[in-house]
Formats: sequence, C-alpha cells, structure tokens
Amino acid sequence: MELKQSLNQKQVQGLSLTQGMRQSILVLQSDAIDLADYLNEQSLENPLFDVHIDLDMPFIENSNQTSYQIRDNQQSLFEYLLDQVQLTMRKTTLRDLVIYLIEQLNPNGYLTLSDKEILHELEEVTPIMLLDAKTLLHQLDPPGIGARDLQECLYLQAEAEHADPEIMSMLSDNFDIFVKHEWKQLRRKLKLSNEKLQKDVDFIQSLTANPGQRYTSQGEQYVVPELRVKKNKDKLSLSVTKYGQPQIVFAEETYDRLEKSTDIDVKQYIREKYSQYRTLEYNLERRIETISIIGKCIVNAQYQFFMQNSKALKPLLIRDVAQKLRLSESTVSRTVNGKYIQTDFGIFELKSFFSRRSKVTVGEKEQSVDQVKKKIKNLLESENSSKPLSDQKISDLLIGDGLKIARRTVAKYREELGFPSTSRRRI
Repeated sequence: MELKQSLNQKQVQGLSLTQGMRQSILVLQSDAIDLADYLNEQSLENPLFDVHIDLDMPFIENSNQTSYQIRDNQQSLFEYLLDQVQLTMRKTTLRDLVIYLIEQLNPNGYLTLSDKEILHELEEVTPIMLLDAKTLLHQLDPPGIGARDLQECLYLQAEAEHADPEIMSMLSDNFDIFVKHEWKQLRRKLKLSNEKLQKDVDFIQSLTANPGQRYTSQGEQYVVPELRVKKNKDKLSLSVTKYGQPQIVFAEETYDRLEKSTDIDVKQYIREKYSQYRTLEYNLERRIETISIIGKCIVNAQYQFFMQNSKALKPLLIRDVAQKLRLSESTVSRTVNGKYIQTDFGIFELKSFFSRRSKVTVGEKEQSVDQVKKKIKNLLESENSSKPLSDQKISDLLIGDGLKIARRTVAKYREELGFPSTSRRRI
C-alpha cells in the first residue's frame, strides 16, 4: 500500500503532462518515415498546420552512396530486446536470467511460463532474483513486454506513460468492472465525471494488447538518415539532415480567421488546436535536439572509426551515453533505434556504434569485443596456412602485445568470426 501511495503522488504531479509525454515518446522513437505518417494523421485533425517533406536528395561529394537505402526490417523481437540488454546491463547472473526470460516470450511479447515453472527449471534461481529479473524485463522497450496476461500488459504500458491514478486503478483493482463495461459502477467507485471517465477509457483503448506485434510484420521500408558526419582533415563535423525530414508549417491565415470569430465554441476549438500545435512543435524540436546530442556523443566516442583510422569500435554502452548526457537509458535506447547517420563511406544505424565491453584489457584500458575480434581476425588472415595458429598461440601473441585474453575467449571469438579449428585450417 505504501508503494502505491508513493507512485500515485508522482503520477498526480505529471497528470497534466500525460498526453504530451505520450506524444513525446512516440515522436522520439519514430524514424523519419513513420514520423511523417504520424504528422499527416495529426494534420487531418488539426487545421492549423500542414506537413511538408523535402524528398529531394542532395548531391554528396566523394560518395557513391544514395541517400535512401532499403531498411533491413528483419530484426526480431528477441534481437531487439537482446540488443537493449547487452548495451545497458553489465554481465552478471541477473542479466543472464533476463536473457532467459526473453527467450521464453511468445511472438506477442508475453511471458508464458509461471514463476513456479521457472524456479523448478532453474534450481539455482531464488524468488527474489526472479522478481528482480522480471522488473528489469518490464523496463525494456516496447512497454508491456514480459506481461503474463492482458491486464498486466496494459498496466505496464500505462505505468511507463505515467498515467494518472484513476487509470492505474482501473487496470488493477477494478479491471473486472472495466472489462464488463460497467461504466456507472466504475464512475461512482472512482468518483469520476462522464468526461473524465471517457478520457480514461480512450487512453486505455489506445494501448496495445500485443506489444511485440510490430516486430513480426515484414515488408520493405526505406532508410532516411537524420544525421550527417563529414571529415575535414583531422576534424569531424556533425549536422542534422534536412532532406526527408517532415516539417510542420503553421497555417497563419486559417488561425487569424478563426481566432477573430465571435462564436464561443469556435474560440474554444481554436485555442485547443493551437495548444496541440505548440505541443507538437515542441516535441519535434526536442526530438531533433535529443538525436543531435546523442549523435555527437557517439561520434566523439567512436572518433577513430569515423576518421577511418580504425574499423573496430571502442567499448560503448547505452548506459555510458545516458550517464554522460544525464538522460534515461530508455530515452537513449528509443533515440538510437531506427535512426541513421550518413558518412562518406556508408549509412549506419546509430545503435550499431554501441559495442559490448570484453574482459580483455590493454594496460588499464578496456577493449571492446569488436576491437579484440579485429585483432584475432588479423592474426588468422595473416597466418601460415601450413602451420595455422592454435588458440593458445593466438592468446600468447595477444598477451605479448599487452592484451590479457584467455585461450577459451580466443576460441569463442574465432568461432563467432567464422574461422574453423586449427586442424581444419591446415593446408
């Protein structure tokens, strides 16, 4: 009960921002193409703005890359969740348990095993560990992942969007009444007006019953890079691309005409639509600012890669960027997913620049998995085919160069790189 009271206090403070926060999250996690679709839908309901999209592709010097590429839309729900886990959580027993839970999800994102079944299968796991792992799972994007049933799925989504106390009550203590559509009893029990009840019901109906569904749909879509990085001697410049980015244009003449009306209903209508326009304008500006600062942080961290001095990425976690920029990890995760940056040597998704840390160090510096694999690949590609290097020999060579790496780790990375064992490589 104390936890609910504390939670309700926070929700009351954010009650007036609920709708704006929901839109802000939606705008931030959408790529340029999905954002354009959303803005076009909004413009149909609001006469005060139009949507303009510049699809003319600019000329790019020293680049054979086109500005629009087919987007690989084959990422599964499991891959998307696993990316978040690997880029936000340190390698611990708890992280392994979260990955296990992800493996048990059905295509719609529901956890089908009961706690009893999980504890029976994983004897070393305690109920407290399982509770902690489920809590971490529920914090992943998209909201609602890992729910047992529809009620919990809706509750998790509403909680993630900071819904007000009445909505949380409908989805917890009064869910049976809500499902049966006993509106009079629900209104009386929660002391709601007809208008407030309708607003809360509309909010709940806007939630999804299948949070994993978007990752099971197929079809080709195009990539519109939102950032552009250029190399100028020993410096890099980062800019926001304008082409392909949807812009909202304020219909000033329409606003002036309606605002002069003497009809009270018209005046109320135009005030509401103008407020919606300003909120949307703010959320679009915030989206670009967030993408820009995160992009700048990534470029600084992976400077050698963007300068083409190295093809290996340095260790970088979503948590590192979140802490440096004082943002939440969920904000960073939503921002980098589906957003692309254009370089003179290709177009890359922002999340591809995050690389897991390995346990390998050079002196006091950690090496990313990508960096270690690159060194192993170089050794294997330059080896004498009549006397191929053993995993132990590779380990010794790397240790000689200052990399502390075990033979088992070498074997693991060699297999992931697609190189067979020593005996199978011998010619």
